[in-house]
Amino acid sequence: MKRITLILCIVFISFAAFAKDLKKDITMVSYEQSWLDNEGTLALKNNTNEEIRNIVFLIKYLDMSGNELDYEEFSNKISIAPGMTKKVNIPAYEHERYYHYYKTKDEFGHTAFKIEFTLKGYNLPEEEITESEDSFSPYSDYKSRNAQRDSDDNFGAYFLIGLFILIIVIGISVGLYVVVALMAQKRHRNVVLWVLLSILATPLLMIIILLFIGDDESRIDNQNWRQDI
Repeated sequence: MKRITLILCIVFISFAAFAKDLKKDITMVSYEQSWLDNEGTLALKNNTNEEIRNIVFLIKYLDMSGNELDYEEFSNKISIAPGMTKKVNIPAYEHERYYHYYKTKDEFGHTAFKIEFTLKGYNLPEEEITESEDSFSPYSDYKSRNAQRDSDDNFGAYFLIGLFILIIVIGISVGLYVVVALMAQKRHRNVVLWVLLSILATPLLMIIILLFIGDDESRIDNQNWRQDI
């Protein structure tokens, strides 16, 4: 019985020592997120003597009283040389509600939060890290959603611009036909005929022709003759 108890104590102490070392192997140096950022910047330091090739860590989001609000696990390939620090981006927490990290300056009174970094593992077998290089798995979905939303916003903007241009083109076209009609009337010519010619050809061509041919003398003479009678 004593032997079993001794073995369990050794296993427990070994596990605790491993967990303690693991906790210190990679540490969070800093975190930045303002209320305008759609990404948070996390600085991680490699305290080991080997290169970090991939990493799994947990981020807990806390309110200013230390109460847990949410958590997210991140995993992906990343290269951090021994003793070096590298910044990585993760999705900003509550970006749409303008949350900000409490150490990042904010002058507008937006909601602040804290984070707690927990290392889950690193340099794991390749089959356990399936996401693309330098793109944390939750962040990939986040970028995809943002890209879709941006695409929808751009489509709406392009549609409004196209509609505005179409209205302008229609207005100019109608205006040109009106100009043709007024010019034909002023030059004592058949308004309906010249508008129909504008439809068959172009209003600009009819305007140029009307400028050159001037008044219809025969219709002017007929009008004067009728007035004399």
